[in-house]
Amino acid sequence: MVELTPQTEARQAPAEVRSIQYLRGFAAFGVLVFHAAERAGGAFGLGAAGVDVFFVISGFIMWVVTCRRPPSPAQFMIKRVQRIVPLYWGLTLLVAGVALAAPWVFPAMQVSAAAVLKSLFFVPYQDHTGLIAPLVIPGWTLNYEMFFYVLFAAGLLAPTKIRPWLVTAALVALVAVRPLGDTANPLWATYTNPLLLEFGAGVWLGKAWSDGRLPGVRTGWALVILGLLGFAGAGFSEIDVERARPLIWGVPAFLLVAGAVAIERQGEVPNWRPLQALGDASYSLYLVHGLAISATIRILEAVGLASPALILAAGLIAGVVAGLVTYQLVEKPLMRLFKTGLGGRAKAGPSRPAATVPPPAPSGSR
Repeated sequence: MVELTPQTEARQAPAEVRSIQYLRGFAAFGVLVFHAAERAGGAFGLGAAGVDVFFVISGFIMWVVTCRRPPSPAQFMIKRVQRIVPLYWGLTLLVAGVALAAPWVFPAMQVSAAAVLKSLFFVPYQDHTGLIAPLVIPGWTLNYEMFFYVLFAAGLLAPTKIRPWLVTAALVALVAVRPLGDTANPLWATYTNPLLLEFGAGVWLGKAWSDGRLPGVRTGWALVILGLLGFAGAGFSEIDVERARPLIWGVPAFLLVAGAVAIERQGEVPNWRPLQALGDASYSLYLVHGLAISATIRILEAVGLASPALILAAGLIAGVVAGLVTYQLVEKPLMRLFKTGLGGRAKAGPSRPAATVPPPAPSGSR
């Protein structure tokens, strides 16, 4: 990895994309608000669009961390597994164990050997309620992530110049054949879902970053504003998002991420520690927030204070706290163990975002 000096940082974007880390924090918090509002009897459907932001970011990061020195497919998958699996497996086994030992804790959950194995190995399945989701429900997005990683790993066998085209072609082909199969089948429904296109959009954005072909600050801010307006329009309308989610939420997500990294291409993003901390803990927050909200509701009900407003406020606080604590006590030590992400640094140093990427190539277009 190339570390930029203070002098070069003034002329180029930083080696670590801080804006990506901030967006990860916002995306995780949006999903938290979505679920907290739902449990409080309200609605904030737009918060679920945090998933779409995550998918675009994932495509971006996978490209920029492999474009200069592509690892082998095996090396790539090992690093992805080391980063994603330990925390997710630990949480899945914990939830399954509690559900078996004390069924009253998760009364709606039905634990079986098949459900546990499919959850652990990212195999989409339909539970007894008809939901295509693993035991830890937010893990449904990890089924998409891991499938994309496999496709991207296969793409690493190709030369860099044609790699984004091959990955994109594979994603488009999968979506194109969707009408030919049974979308009631969990595997087919997942592996041909148009949501996969959001990863491809992120890949091309990553390529624009690495090639130094992003627009300037003004255009970047325009893209951010357009993305936010797109989300706002979708939020205030009564349109059925799931009928065209990659367009209704995916396009604004792409515009938002593209604008943010274009701004950072010019070194315009300040270091805001609270946002950085939220971004660092975004994976933990995303996975544990549902459990934190449920525990909070049980406590409030036990003391007779389960009003919608209090459930929402307490759920948000509990979700953030649970995410930060899980990150510090569980995820970060696991990253040190497997030498991945922020926790994998050999020596202590200034706190930096985990979204570490190579610097973009010099560009004359500013």
